[in-house]
Amino acid sequence: MDHPDLTLFLGGTRSGKSALAEALVTARAAGPVWYLATAQAAADDADLAERIRRHRLRRPGHWRTVECPRHPGRELARLLAAQAPATAMPTVLLDCVTLWMGNILFALDDPPEPADLETAVREEVAELLAVMRTFPCRWVLVSGETGLGGIQTSRLGRIFDDGLGLANQLLAAAAEDVFLVVAGRCLRLERPDF
Repeated sequence: MDHPDLTLFLGGTRSGKSALAEALVTARAAGPVWYLATAQAAADDADLAERIRRHRLRRPGHWRTVECPRHPGRELARLLAAQAPATAMPTVLLDCVTLWMGNILFALDDPPEPADLETAVREEVAELLAVMRTFPCRWVLVSGETGLGGIQTSRLGRIFDDGLGLANQLLAAAAEDVFLVVAGRCLRLERPDF
């Protein structure tokens, strides 16, 4: 299948993208829901720990959470292949691509090279897209949209923005639906017709 059953929500910080993605999954999931969490809170990062706590409280108790900071395609392939053949395929919600890309960046040598991040992003996104094309799940992904602001003043910020922008483009190219979320409202982004 060219385009998996994939919906991508893009937006800025606190735009409401995660809440809208969760609402879509709640409204449309016919079977089990797997929530792929990419966040990793360091012991000294109370702010991120609080964000993670709020996200957990918002999720229904029957959703299965899978901690997956890197290589979600590999992890999902393993989990989905282990399912009994008669088991309904889950709806998979990955929140969020932004933190996944950050995890890739910070796993690289310091200082990171832009080409190394691009290679790693392409590999991990390709792994995930291959799994999406193999398993007939409904897929919902959440990602930050950093490309609306100015160019970052720090080298690391520019490298990250470029990597996340690449990931968003690759995922959007494969998606059936892409929404840009601003202030809790969303716009459907159409494919160019030229």
